[in-house]
Amino acid sequence: MKVWSDVEYVYRCLADVERTAAFEAAIARSVKPGHVVLDLGTGSGIMALFAARAGARKVYTVEIGDYLSRASARVFAENGFAERIVPLRMDARDLTLELIEKPDVVVCEMITTGLIGEMQAPVINALKGAAIIDEHTLIVPASLDIRVTLVHVDFTFFGFQVPFPMFVDYFSREFERPYERLSPTLCLRSIDFGQPFAETLSAEAEFGISKSGEVNGLLFESSTKVADGVQLDGCISYCQPVIVPAPVHVAAEGGRIHLSLEYEMGQGFDKMRLDLRVTNRSR
Repeated sequence: MKVWSDVEYVYRCLADVERTAAFEAAIARSVKPGHVVLDLGTGSGIMALFAARAGARKVYTVEIGDYLSRASARVFAENGFAERIVPLRMDARDLTLELIEKPDVVVCEMITTGLIGEMQAPVINALKGAAIIDEHTLIVPASLDIRVTLVHVDFTFFGFQVPFPMFVDYFSREFERPYERLSPTLCLRSIDFGQPFAETLSAEAEFGISKSGEVNGLLFESSTKVADGVQLDGCISYCQPVIVPAPVHVAAEGGRIHLSLEYEMGQGFDKMRLDLRVTNRSR
């Protein structure tokens, strides 16, 4: 079972001012006095505290991790919100209206680039199936884009070729190895979490080659509409770009390459399938 309960990374999220301030602003815009709020994957509990401070009558938090559940409950009590914030330790996908009041606002920050790794999509869809989320529910964040670019990257490690997913350094926000963009960036999917959406990303896309070179990777990037007027791109702890190894193809400027891509959101790289083929070598 895929879960997310990494204490160090939760701290990185908490201390990431750009990410956390964006959610603070979005919650302040979304939560009105008297609202019931549901905070999924509460982690440190900071989102629930923002909701309580915004005037929520009741905030329910869900956390699957034992330590994080206990730690966040202490945080709520120490900040004087023990009566208004109700912590639940469980898998958010098992939540029902027998356990909570129907929320006006749902905060669910289980986001990774492309929704590849964390459980945002399965959790949101499970709550729709349980009638916890409906067309009247405000969801924070509201939507996410999934964008890809064909790239060439140096996969040489210690004298070996090691094609392996490549991540940026947390703090510099830069890849530690050189890479080149060989195509324009295409948006494969825009997901509005309030609308019906499939958890399988299945995409066919045609890329024009803007620079000659050897394509051997896909650069994934995401940006998020957290709420009206609040946009968040990659930052220290949130939606940083990732390069995924791809079948090698030599591409000439003016040529075209077709991408076939499929993966299950929340399942990591386990079920990702991608293929490239040259459809036009040059104009």
